[in-house]
Amino acid sequence: MSTNQEGPAHDRRQQLVAAGLTTLREQGYAGFTRPRVAARAGLRQSHITYDHPTRLDLLAAVGRVAVDRPLAAVDATLAALHTPEEAARAIAASVTRHENTRVLMALVQAGDEEPRLRELVRELADGIAARGASFLARIGGVPAAEEPARFLHALSVGLAVIDLATGRPDGKQRAAGILATALHLLAGGHRPA
Repeated sequence: MSTNQEGPAHDRRQQLVAAGLTTLREQGYAGFTRPRVAARAGLRQSHITYDHPTRLDLLAAVGRVAVDRPLAAVDATLAALHTPEEAARAIAASVTRHENTRVLMALVQAGDEEPRLRELVRELADGIAARGASFLARIGGVPAAEEPARFLHALSVGLAVIDLATGRPDGKQRAAGILATALHLLAGGHRPA
């Protein structure tokens, strides 16, 4: 008997997760309904019920992808950066992508109802902190430390939420300036005047 997960059922599950992620990115937690996800995937709602009996089950499957992809993107992005200014611009570009913030906020909201989602958010936060600590050590020439990286992550999440909530046209520039200051301080330097 084959343990290969390929085939129509696997394709359908991937379709549902992709449609769910798109729905979360565009409409957030309130707009994340099984009928909307089914319609976006071009499938009957019964397919969702078969694979994901509840809305939270579907959200957990979408959340898994919503954690894995950003961590892979963080790895690729940080590997290419060498200065606090480069990092500030890259992080600002990420935190001002409202679709990413909607997904994060949806997972946080749903975590109140479903512990699996809280675990996913914890995994994302811990993964970003570990990667951030290594990056700060590399650009600052200091041993990797978790607290500065967690501070940077908390600052980034705060900037993302504020940017989504305010919708300022200069949000990316504001975020980049704040992040450059923080990165210089965290890397052991001083922000140029």
